[in-house]
Amino acid sequence: MRAPRSVWPYVAFTGLTFTTGALVSKALVDDGVDALVVAGAPFLLAGLVGLANTLRTDRLSRAGVVSAALLGVANSTMPAVFINLGFEVLPAGLVTLLISMGPVFTAVTAHFVFPDERLRATKLVGLALSVAGVAVLAVGAGDSDGDAGLRGVVLVLVGVTAAGVSAVPARALAVRYGAARLIGTQLAAAGAVALLAIVPTGRDAVPDGGWSPGHVIGLVVLAATALGGFRSMMAANEIGTTGQVSVIGYLLPVLGVAGGAVFFDEAITVAVLGGGALILGGVVMLGLGSRSAAPAAEPAGHSV
Repeated sequence: MRAPRSVWPYVAFTGLTFTTGALVSKALVDDGVDALVVAGAPFLLAGLVGLANTLRTDRLSRAGVVSAALLGVANSTMPAVFINLGFEVLPAGLVTLLISMGPVFTAVTAHFVFPDERLRATKLVGLALSVAGVAVLAVGAGDSDGDAGLRGVVLVLVGVTAAGVSAVPARALAVRYGAARLIGTQLAAAGAVALLAIVPTGRDAVPDGGWSPGHVIGLVVLAATALGGFRSMMAANEIGTTGQVSVIGYLLPVLGVAGGAVFFDEAITVAVLGGGALILGGVVMLGLGSRSAAPAAEPAGHSV
């Protein structure tokens, strides 16, 4: 009899992949590539590759296609666009610390959807610690960058909220349709929406000075991290609880701050250390609270 797969290798791989993608996105944005292009082009490329691979062996119902496309906008386009806009004004380390708030929004949403993922005492402590950590980071960003810093924090939090909330239906859809069937449509739709948004917003799709080989390589690397990371996360959603999958957020603050210091010469300030410690502590408490509950088979009122 085949042993059941463990969720933890998928969680670790997803965390490492997303951190790499965040650092590459920061490098591209700093080099003048528009935030919408950094979000859209890799998603579209990864989605087309994923679709081609899926269609060779499988099919997806019309309802599945629509669900995956909507999930792409909520779980991929919105988080990537708003986080990349935050990269325009904030250090990579600070952004990845804010990204690690995703499990908080997932836990709050899961409280209203999954009967066995209520916000009990341990999770409420984690929520309070995480919110306190964001407050410390916001004050630090305001002190160093003024209104631009605070605006960046808000932009990133909008993206992280979208990612955290949509992680709950992502799990339900992965269980219903299978991760491999969803990922191509999800990413292709996410990329197309982000790129189409360039026209009404009047943003410039071409970087100042034109495209360089480094830009193209960076976008290809992002496509690979998107396809690998989202496929891994969806696979984790198939076999793990929402709380277990949210542990991906444990890796982001540590690797993100370290990457920002190493690759972008970012200072590790008292606010970053203090706020990061509070957020990480909160995410750990949320994870402990999730692991103490039995896994949920289906969300309450499930009708996806």
